[in-house]
Amino acid sequence: MRINKFISLCGIASRRAADSLIADGRVEVNGLVIKDLGHQVDENVDQVVVDGKLAKLPRKTTTIMFHKPAGCVCTKDDPQGRRTVYDYLPPAYQSLKYVGRLDLQSRGLLLFTDDGELLHRLTHPSFEVPRSYFVWTDRPLSEHAAQKLVDGVDIRDDDATEEEIAFATDVYLENGFVELVLIEGKNREIRRMMRAVGYEIRDLKRVSYCRLQLGDLPAGEFRELTADEMNKVRQAVHV
Repeated sequence: MRINKFISLCGIASRRAADSLIADGRVEVNGLVIKDLGHQVDENVDQVVVDGKLAKLPRKTTTIMFHKPAGCVCTKDDPQGRRTVYDYLPPAYQSLKYVGRLDLQSRGLLLFTDDGELLHRLTHPSFEVPRSYFVWTDRPLSEHAAQKLVDGVDIRDDDATEEEIAFATDVYLENGFVELVLIEGKNREIRRMMRAVGYEIRDLKRVSYCRLQLGDLPAGEFRELTADEMNKVRQAVHV
């Protein structure tokens, strides 16, 4: 393939920007500087170096977005015989691992991937990946309660002795519901946070993860992420 296409597929630069890199003498093939914009490379044989760093094609992986309905569990096999998220996926996607969890009655955006490093970075708290949720409560959330969620609330279980503080990075009081933005994914975190400020949740829907939007994807349906979406996610978590 043409060298600019190879550089683009490696995620280093667009084809046009790759042409500039080549013209500036910043690209080597098998140890030789290449300035021919039409130079052909064999990705299985040739070694391409850009600005001193080896250019590698990304490993072929699969990542999908799934709209989890309420009433199914995030597990491969459920001992209670309940429907699982994998019951909605065809055989080709059964080996994918879900990214984080949504509890039984929660619904919304759930990612699946076979890229282990991406999964780690999307779920580990140190990467502070934002998740947005629409939350419907038993009564309108007060501004005071919203501020407490931002400041941090103790969500420890009744029998726990040590504090377990959770907080929302943003809270938006919408007409009829609340939008929460979190950067962690603790077990039943939002339900425990709301209970800590005196509210019960009637419905909970995750609408975005790492800036990926659920959009109008129907409940129980899935789709593979586009190349543009994958690039944005990888850039966000520095993969």
